[in-house]
Amino acid sequence: MGTLTGFSAVYCDASFFIALFSKKDTEHRRALELFGEVKEGRISMHTCWFIVSEAMTVLLYRYGYSEALAFGQSIHLYKIINCKENHYHQAISLFNLFGKDRKISFVDALSHVLITGELKNIPAISFDRDFKTLGLTTIS
Repeated sequence: MGTLTGFSAVYCDASFFIALFSKKDTEHRRALELFGEVKEGRISMHTCWFIVSEAMTVLLYRYGYSEALAFGQSIHLYKIINCKENHYHQAISLFNLFGKDRKISFVDALSHVLITGELKNIPAISFDRDFKTLGLTTIS
């Protein structure tokens, strides 16, 4: 039985996309395994434009143009959420609440708002600790 068995949807963090699209990333093999489970289980993959931006930028700067381009050409595979103004205000409030002590990013705070609201607490695929810190169900 796979890690994602029983789930119909997941939220994908930039760290997952970076690992998936760069063979040099330390989590690349695990990202490929999880992506295989997503495809096999026909699990829908959700994210937001801020995650797309972060992943493309990190891929370009850390690994190169071809990795960033490959990710950019794959975005049709994901359900990309268009954030609303109230999402941004909620994310700022969450950032203000947790930012001093836990060093979370605004994008992670926004992801939390989307996951706990629009997406009804679906699990997140992420290789960084911030999602766990925010109390989200995280698969890595």
